[in-house]
Amino acid sequence: MASLDDDALDALAQLLALRMAAAQPLTPAGYLAPAEASAYLGLSKKRLYDLKSSRTLEPDGDDGRTPLFTRQALDAYVAGELTRR
Repeated sequence: MASLDDDALDALAQLLALRMAAAQPLTPAGYLAPAEASAYLGLSKKRLYDLKSSRTLEPDGDDGRTPLFTRQALDAYVAGELTRR
């Protein structure tokens, strides 16, 4: 394995930071978009939208037409589901 000097590491870090920033979702801080929320819950995106449509799971906001969810709301949903079983 090759080693990198400090300048090469800095250059690599800057490139990786740009790449990571581009890969981040454009949702407000603290909110999860539907794809992220469904992955967090372990559900399909369709199931998440079904829960939203039935008003079982209400989004905490929106970004235009995209519903946004907080982890706290998703955790509360899971806790409520677990108590009904």
